Amino acid sequence: MRQIALFFNLILTILLCFAFATGVKAKDINLGWSGQGSWTTLPYVVAKEKGFFEKEGLKVQLITFRGTNLMLTALLTGDLDYATILPFLTGAAARGLPVRILAAVTKSSSYFMVSRPEIASVKGLHGKKLGINSFGSSADYAAYAAVSRSGMDPNKDVTILAIGGGTPERLAAVVSGSVDATVITSPAEYAAEKQGLRVIMSAQELGQLVRIPITGIGATQKKMERDPDEIVRLLRALRLATLHLLQNPEYSHDIFQRIMRVDGAAAVNLFKLYRDQYNPELTLADSVIDDLLAVGTFRLKEKPKTALSQQSVRDWSFAEKARR
Repeated sequence: MRQIALFFNLILTILLCFAFATGVKAKDINLGWSGQGSWTTLPYVVAKEKGFFEKEGLKVQLITFRGTNLMLTALLTGDLDYATILPFLTGAAARGLPVRILAAVTKSSSYFMVSRPEIASVKGLHGKKLGINSFGSSADYAAYAAVSRSGMDPNKDVTILAIGGGTPERLAAVVSGSVDATVITSPAEYAAEKQGLRVIMSAQELGQLVRIPITGIGATQKKMERDPDEIVRLLRALRLATLHLLQNPEYSHDIFQRIMRVDGAAAVNLFKLYRDQYNPELTLADSVIDDLLAVGTFRLKEKPKTALSQQSVRDWSFAEKARR
């Protein structure tokens, strides 16, 4: 009888624990991002698809923004818990706003430069027109730095034009001859080549010149003080999602194909190209932070009189805890 009683007590304990666990409501999180379609945003997709957020007790709502200023406003007002676009977060912190970057899920961007077919290299842009989305953007910095580090003066040897629009509009501008080249993000190289354009600097080549990881996690200082444990859990989920991408090639090929809307061969090739650019460590070298800071200052007429400290724009303490 005593053994039966112990058995029923054990079953009751298990049921009570299960009831308690299932009764705990996951915390709602609003996370602003630029939307799916790029290899840089796949860790967020994987974290939702494979339940890594839920395992950390988080119910994450991915909210798409087309403008970084609106995303920043939502972050500062508390309508967003987190934002994912690192260059504008770094620039905001550099201007004294109470935000910090807390993690990076990639080591570089996926910008590449495409031109009209008669132009064979970046140096062939001498005297030509180079289209970007807007002045002061990360794409503008990528174009500016690529021209500069190819031995030309971007202020004299080329004409950089802000033509706005997304990838289709900028590709159309090159095809029509409105500009001679533009900077856009992978995997648009496939669309560019189908339209007879030429890739004159690949994402890998441009990534070596311009280290500006686009995607990560940023938050306000108020959020950092109020919810430190939540931040660690969010970063742990993204780290596990990134590792899942790296350790499961078949799944990664499938998600590249589904989300980036490319065929199977292209998905395999893209994963091979970008797998080493994912960043499960979540942190970045100080030299990369310097490049991110340059995005926000390279077009300023009056440069900052004193160098900004690394601590004024980033805080890796949460990422370090998420790796343990």
